[in-house]
Amino acid sequence: MTPPRESTAPYKNEKVAIAAIDQARSSQNWQALADALHALSDARQEQSKRAKNGKRVQIIESLNEANAIKEAGRFLVRPPLVGRDASLMHHALKEKKIPSLFVCREPTTKLGLCPIVALGSGVTVRVQIDEPENSDRPTCAWFDHALNELGAHVVEESEKQSEDERQLDYLLAHLPAVAMYKPAYLAAIACCKALKKQKELR
Repeated sequence: MTPPRESTAPYKNEKVAIAAIDQARSSQNWQALADALHALSDARQEQSKRAKNGKRVQIIESLNEANAIKEAGRFLVRPPLVGRDASLMHHALKEKKIPSLFVCREPTTKLGLCPIVALGSGVTVRVQIDEPENSDRPTCAWFDHALNELGAHVVEESEKQSEDERQLDYLLAHLPAVAMYKPAYLAAIACCKALKKQKELR
């Protein structure tokens, strides 16, 4: 069993880092922001590692099923539940210090693709991927691929922003939707470094 103190550390570190990010962004302290993003990434990577417990992906189709979750894992949320439900479930488990990874899918498209959706800070991220071979028993590999596709999409879209500061704000708004995707944090940290350099050159 994981010692209680160790099990709560990533959650405490996450809250501290989020507060530090808000403060550093509002004061345009780019170095402090980069440091806080690094700390947030580490805390969430630890949570992700614990959620990947070797057990199969659990399918959630009702709020009652979600309320019954007692241990860490990967959870696929399906209709009639929607992205907001998945987000609320994830936060509820976080409050209970239960590590979890969530993917929310929407009905299959006419082209036979599987839409995956996640919510950020007032934003929605959506990508379409191939259906799992068995829709009632999606593999961990398919689940992790879905999360990576969401993250890669956010980083790709952020690169279309014309300025470093706009790219950074895009990433900050979308990070909650792709919380476990490390390259998104690295992209945001790169923006901070570029902005710090610009400030020093002025």
